Amino acid sequence: MIIQKNIILNAVTMKTLTLFTIITVFSLNTMATVRTVSNTPNVAQFTTIQLAIDASANGDTVYVYGSPNEYAGFTILDKRITVIGPGWAPNKNLPLTAIVNGVTLRDSPAAGSPSGSELHGLVFTGSIFLSRNQVGGDMPVNDIRVIRCQFNGGVTWQLSDSGHLIEGCAFYNGLNFLSSATYTNILFQNNIIFFSVCCITTQINGLANSINVRFDHNLFFSSNNASGNNVTVFSGGTRFLTFTNNIFNQANVGLNVSLSTFNNNLTNNISLNNANATSNATPWDVNSNVNGGGNIANQNPQLTAQTTIDAGNTSPVQNFAIVAGPAKNSGSDGKDMGLLFDATGSLNWNNSRNGRIPRIFSMNITTPTVAPGANLSVTVDARKSN
Repeated sequence: MIIQKNIILNAVTMKTLTLFTIITVFSLNTMATVRTVSNTPNVAQFTTIQLAIDASANGDTVYVYGSPNEYAGFTILDKRITVIGPGWAPNKNLPLTAIVNGVTLRDSPAAGSPSGSELHGLVFTGSIFLSRNQVGGDMPVNDIRVIRCQFNGGVTWQLSDSGHLIEGCAFYNGLNFLSSATYTNILFQNNIIFFSVCCITTQINGLANSINVRFDHNLFFSSNNASGNNVTVFSGGTRFLTFTNNIFNQANVGLNVSLSTFNNNLTNNISLNNANATSNATPWDVNSNVNGGGNIANQNPQLTAQTTIDAGNTSPVQNFAIVAGPAKNSGSDGKDMGLLFDATGSLNWNNSRNGRIPRIFSMNITTPTVAPGANLSVTVDARKSN
């Protein structure tokens, strides 16, 4: 959505106007206190994310400005907080991201639970710890939402409670679970999961016990265009998952997965290459997995950027849309396999690069020369990604 507005004003700085516009629009939609953070001096209310969280009450939102400087990591301990940034590749002039050196989310037995918290539109370079009971408590941590974030560092997910959502994210390092825990009601939807052969051999580890854990409409891909056989998505002992509408491009799924159900998935350039599989076996044929129908083995999905993807291009803003071929309109929901590009709603990969808040795309002074006391004309181009 694009909104243009001509504004006539006197001595209002561009910085103040931008801050006022974002806070006003966002506050009207959230009906909660919004605290702003920037590590550029004299721009926002707080200079660190942690200070803003400490000052917040249950249900508040912390908005983090894009910056050329990395933010220190933060902890959400005992209250429901939404921390939101501009997105991992915001479509705007001056597309600065909110780069954060890690986060820890955990319960506090003395104070409360961060159930319902959301991490949104942030780029993480350091380690991520989502860990219930790290301080010895026993409070449930439910309904954590991780939306439109990029993870360059490893993620340790110890939250085994219910109702978590991971959507519109880009993963470039390991996603590690506790093999001793039972994970319930988790949806991974509309994400890209990439890993380089040189650096990591399995991307997702420890999902040994799962109840209603589903991977739906994701794209798994690797840089191993010579031999996708050696690159495995899941570590050994992965069980009881549901896979629907995913594309596994040069990313081996099934080698270490058992007792799981596959519906309407596509593999390309992989081979199971294990003792329990024949040379042309598919992930849904081995290890007591269930073929729920609609699966397609070892065919090119015909992504728009297929050539660069096969060559190991890691960019999350490549064109991942399906051109034609076997993945087109072949999902269990009648949509394309792989990433979603819905015309309405939030499930459109082209929008996932932006946070789900209005943003200033551009701001131009149309009267650059102004006499003392005269009006200044500014054109603001504001946009929103669902």
